Order: sequence, then C-alpha cells, then structure tokens
Amino acid sequence: MGTSQPRFVIGEKELAEISSYCRIAKANSSRLTVTELLQLTTADATEEDLLDAWGGNAALSSMYLVESGYIVERGEGGKARGAEVDVEERNRARARMNISAAEGLARICADDRVKLLAVSGGNSYRSARNGDDIDFFCVTTKNSLWLFMLKSLLLARLYQLTRRSAPFCFSYMMDEDRALREFGETGDGLFARDALAAEVLVGRGFYRSLLLEATWMRRFFPRMYQRGLSAAQGGRDRPERRGSRTLNAFLYYTVGGYVRMKAYLLNRRYRSRGNVSSIFSVRIGSDHCVYESNRYQRLRSMYSKGGAGGET
Repeated sequence: MGTSQPRFVIGEKELAEISSYCRIAKANSSRLTVTELLQLTTADATEEDLLDAWGGNAALSSMYLVESGYIVERGEGGKARGAEVDVEERNRARARMNISAAEGLARICADDRVKLLAVSGGNSYRSARNGDDIDFFCVTTKNSLWLFMLKSLLLARLYQLTRRSAPFCFSYMMDEDRALREFGETGDGLFARDALAAEVLVGRGFYRSLLLEATWMRRFFPRMYQRGLSAAQGGRDRPERRGSRTLNAFLYYTVGGYVRMKAYLLNRRYRSRGNVSSIFSVRIGSDHCVYESNRYQRLRSMYSKGGAGGET
C-alpha cells in the first residue's frame, strides 16, 4: 500500500526565501508569523501545507520552529527561545498604539493638499521596537509639499507633547508627479515590501493608482501585491487643491534648511553615542524629502543578496 505524496515540499528556492526573510526579521529585531511569511514567499502553498512541510525539511526545522504562531530560532538543545515571543508581543502592542496615534494626527493633518498619508516602517510591519519613531509616507498635490511639511511638523510636535505619543517622522514625502515616477520605475525588493506593507490612513484611491503604476512589485511579492490592490479597491480620489509654486519654493529653502539642520544635529548625536545604524542621509528637493538610514541601506543589501523576493 503506497504512501500519499505531500501536497507541498520545501525546495531550495523556498528554503532560501524563508531563511532570508527570517534573517531580515531578526535584523529588525522582530519575528514573523506563519501568515506573514507565506505572504512574502512565492511558494504555492497554504499555511497548513507550509507547516506540514516544515518538519520534513531537516535544514529548516533545525534552525527554526513555530512557537505561538511566530517563527523563532531554536536555542540550546533545540528548544524555542520563549523570551523572543514575549518581546514580539510587546512590539506588536506598541505598533498598534503607534498606528492609533498616527490616525489621530492624520485627522488634523490631512487636508485637500494630501493625496496619500500612510504609516510606514516598523509600525506598518506591525512590530515596533522601544524608541522607534512613527514613520509617515506622504504624497501631496503638486507644489504643496513644503507647505504640508511645515504644517505637519508643527502639528506633530504639538500632538506628541499633548498625547505623549512616540515621535513622528515624515520620512518619505513626495508630490504626486514624483511619486508616480518613482513607483513606475523598477525598484528593489525592499522598496516593494515597504510600499506594500504601508498602512494607508488617507487616500486609498491614489494608493491603488501607485500600485497600478508599479506592476513590477508583483515579481517580488505576488500575494502582497494582489492583497494591496484588493484592499484599495473602491477607494476614491480625494478632492484636491494644488499649491503655489512660489510659496513651495520659498518654504523649500526655509523649512528645508531647518530639516537639514535637524538632520545634522541628530546624526551628530547618533555618532557621539556610537549608534551608527541610525545615522541617516537626507534626499531633499522641491518635490521630495526622503530619509534613509544606515540600517535601511543594510536591509537593502540583505534583500539583494539573500534570495528575497525570488531573487538569488
């Protein structure tokens, strides 16, 4: 009597993807759930299939196991490191609180110059470390970026002081033309995952427009890409008001100067504390303001070298 064949087998490609994403999560001091891992991989399997196949793969089962729904490294003696689950639960509770604070700020920041306002970074991945900022991904109408930046910086500071929330960081800001160009150009796996993980607070219609420009993301994360499109289905474009080119240019030089000075002071503080991973560069122009830390650059390298998104 023959034995039935398993519905799914973890091959070399799937092993590379799973190992890569687990390493990337660890580098971010977070842990993935089985559901999240399956969203990232290109494996043609259900969660049940993946779990059934897990024990049959000697390399994978020797390194990781599933504990309370999270994928954790095996400790000494092959047992789970229980503390990892407790830390991850706290990180996820913190992320929920941070997203709630972001929703509160969005209600007072988002006007008719805002095409899209979303939470990005660790909070959008549902796992925020102690001390993490609340990062925003924002898209404004043309010639409105720096007026919105001025307003948002003031309101964010006031909100943080009165509600005692984590600090807000407007780390990825662009006007609509620049955003459509950037999403339309083929990017890397890290850019795709960040964009697809974004927690959209305002502007689902425009977010869907960005994803439709970025069909290249499907190659990295087919499940996440389809889920993003489905979640934004039915979203309508917001009423909008374009800004003044002259005012935007003036604020770019004045508010932009403040941003550069603040970045310099923060980086000097990070260097004095030996916190090299948090040191960041600022790309700034009349239509964009983007922060990129050393930690982010390291993650990009991990995505390009580790087989993430189906690449080797």
